Amino acid sequence: MKNHYNKIALFVAVTFLVLQSCQKDDLDPETDPNSYSPAVQVGNGEVKAWVTENNKGEPVAVGVNFSEKALESLPAEPTQYVLIFPSNKGKNFYTHVLIDWNPNGHEPAHVYDLPHFDVHFYTIPNEERLLIAPDSVKFANAPASKYIPSNYMQIPGGVPQMGAHWGDLLSPEFHGQGFTKTFIWGSNDGKVIFWEPMVTRDYLLTHPDELVDVRQPQAYQLNGYYATKYKVSY
Repeated sequence: MKNHYNKIALFVAVTFLVLQSCQKDDLDPETDPNSYSPAVQVGNGEVKAWVTENNKGEPVAVGVNFSEKALESLPAEPTQYVLIFPSNKGKNFYTHVLIDWNPNGHEPAHVYDLPHFDVHFYTIPNEERLLIAPDSVKFANAPASKYIPSNYMQIPGGVPQMGAHWGDLLSPEFHGQGFTKTFIWGSNDGKVIFWEPMVTRDYLLTHPDELVDVRQPQAYQLNGYYATKYKVSY
């Protein structure tokens, strides 16, 4: 029987922020096995990361696929999974995905304290991420405001081997609605280093199909390929 997958995808574009349309010669990860990371076991299923390129080798989208059974028998303790993007794919702009499974959620209380996944898309190497120490000075060293979208607030402190997190003050969970999904920006020592959809397990179990705009900053620190939208679909 063919597996069903929940897909969490960052749709990426060049720095002029026009979403790249699919071309005839785009490489589809569904048909190009070299576009996938090795699978990692999660719950009773598996998760894979992937990148879609156009015929110039530029990334059109990056994402992760959760097989349906990956949402079953998840660990009772917080657990991390690392997925390395295939080398020489998508100009190597995105390097790896760090997935956090939070069975009891995390702070702030009464906001994100539901079982959910944090899906971090990094542009720094995994080895560099692992060197991020519990350094309050580097966590507090924020990127210039022009590199973070408006109405994002830095969450105090930071997480070792991860970085500092920026929450979206316009997200529904800060306006009296329940948390289902949100989009986080991440930094360390003055540099933006990851982008993070957060999605609850219950939301994934509804078999969603949503394409969400990502609010943009005034400028970027590096030339590259940045998300204009993210999609969660079954």
